[in-house]
Amino acid sequence: MRLGQYEVIRKIAEGAFGRTFLGTHVLLGEPVCLKQEKTGDPTFQDLFRQEAKLLWSVHHVSLPSLKDYLEPPGYGPVAVMSFVPGDNLHTLVETRGPIADEHICWILQRVLDALSYLHFQKIVHCDIKPANIILDIPVHNAVLVDFGLCLQGPTAQSRPKGGTPFFLPPEFLQGLPPIPASDLYSLGMTAVFLCGGDIHNAALPTDMDPRLQQFISAMIRRDPMARPQDARALNAELTRLRKTIFGRTETKEVFKLRGGIP
Repeated sequence: MRLGQYEVIRKIAEGAFGRTFLGTHVLLGEPVCLKQEKTGDPTFQDLFRQEAKLLWSVHHVSLPSLKDYLEPPGYGPVAVMSFVPGDNLHTLVETRGPIADEHICWILQRVLDALSYLHFQKIVHCDIKPANIILDIPVHNAVLVDFGLCLQGPTAQSRPKGGTPFFLPPEFLQGLPPIPASDLYSLGMTAVFLCGGDIHNAALPTDMDPRLQQFISAMIRRDPMARPQDARALNAELTRLRKTIFGRTETKEVFKLRGGIP
């Protein structure tokens, strides 16, 4: 099937409100991700359009880029996104097992850098979780996706649109407005999941370095004001921590699971 300049190859995933497809630009031969709003509900279509409008001006290596936006008759709105190869972190951990601590560190740093960029533009993602982070292992990149619940310029009157159990910041359940520290909580809980911790009790593995345990535990404090507040500062702290624990601030070694399994 063809939509404008794009050939639809296969369906990648489907949720309650939309579908995603792998496609290709017919002239350039480059892969794209086609995200379609499927409900036909004008309210959801408007939200989808707002998400596309927000992504139009977002440009960061660890965030998806919007290549095009279509509203073809009979198909619903379609956002043409950059295609990110690899698995999302939920699928990766479920199929391969928990990730080694040093590799969790660089994954966190990629997402923290993306959050620093978003928060500077007053955008709170509001739905950070393993399923919304795609890992491109060969280039050591992690890409934060799905901006359907994000808020731009939240105020004291703003309320979260939703979230995912275990990764949902406690303040969302209290009806409080999303703030940057809300994203940091969700990222901290994502780290708990990645290392094979107990997400029901927010507990980290006992064999994790205590300094890294302390770093992640600070991110998941229930009081949002008691958490770190700044993604850039947190990223810098993690760089120093990597140097202390692993003796280096970057690694190009083969991706490893906990226990040193490639």
